[in-house]
Amino acid sequence: MRKVDHDSRREEVAGAAASLIANRGLEALTTRALAKELGCSIGVLSHYFSSKEEIVIAAFRWADQRIDLRMQEAIADDSPNIESFFPVIKAGLPLDAESDLEWRVRLNLQTFALTHGDSLQAEREKNKQFRDLMTIMIAGMQAKGHVTKQLSADEITSVAFDLVNGMAKNLLMCPFEEREEKAEYLFKLIELLKQPA
Repeated sequence: MRKVDHDSRREEVAGAAASLIANRGLEALTTRALAKELGCSIGVLSHYFSSKEEIVIAAFRWADQRIDLRMQEAIADDSPNIESFFPVIKAGLPLDAESDLEWRVRLNLQTFALTHGDSLQAEREKNKQFRDLMTIMIAGMQAKGHVTKQLSADEITSVAFDLVNGMAKNLLMCPFEEREEKAEYLFKLIELLKQPA
């Protein structure tokens, strides 16, 4: 029971840290501000995390787990085809308030990771997991004849991954009501991957 309470409290701290980062920037994440947000003392925070970097990594994982869950739900299709790939791409874009918050956290933390080794390693590991999931799905679509084999599954994954990451960053600069329309060209590009009849 104690383990569940400890994990639950760590998750709560990570979520509050993510919210602070998304709404006010990484520089706003101080133990004092976080303790105030959670209504606890700084000493209580040190019981769950030994450093600010640990909190930052936890916030990063908090955001990534939500993106990952949406992507896994989208990938769960037993008979993947190009149409079932669209929800996977959509799951990786900031098209609603929840995914917007997650992407704001990710962008703040990507900058942080460049100068903090543990965070950089966490970022690399998460990117590899996303790429592996996508590669498996694309290889499955190629095996069933739904997607062209002119490019390897790894190559298609790299292009899709880089396009989604770049588009996500650009979409954060746009009002919500414009985002779906601005993302439309990406889905047109994906249509080009269809195996010719």
